[in-house]
Amino acid sequence: TPVTPVTPVAPVTPVDPVTPVAPVTPVAPVTPVAPVTPVAPVTPVDPVTPVTPVAPVTPVTPVTPVAPVTPVGPVGPVTPVTPVAPVTPVTPVEPVTPVAPVAPVTPV
Repeated sequence: TPVTPVTPVAPVTPVDPVTPVAPVTPVAPVTPVAPVTPVAPVTPVDPVTPVTPVAPVTPVTPVTPVAPVTPVGPVGPVTPVTPVAPVTPVTPVEPVTPVAPVAPVTPV
């Protein structure tokens, strides 16, 4: 049997050297997020009471100065009071006798 001729093998292309893979940097652990504190409800503000206006101030009347006091001179000695003599009782008056009417004078 005739021998089949051998097909020549193509030359092997050299393989490029494998570039080493850089080591993987480990990922830092994730810090857990703190829970959100709920905001307290806003207290409503009381309404502002309106200010009552102040009445105008009445001007003060100026004070009239007091006249200076004249000093009193020294007091002299007190004269003693003479005692009053006792009152003599009054004698009752006799009743008056009525006078008789005078007769008219006859001309001379």
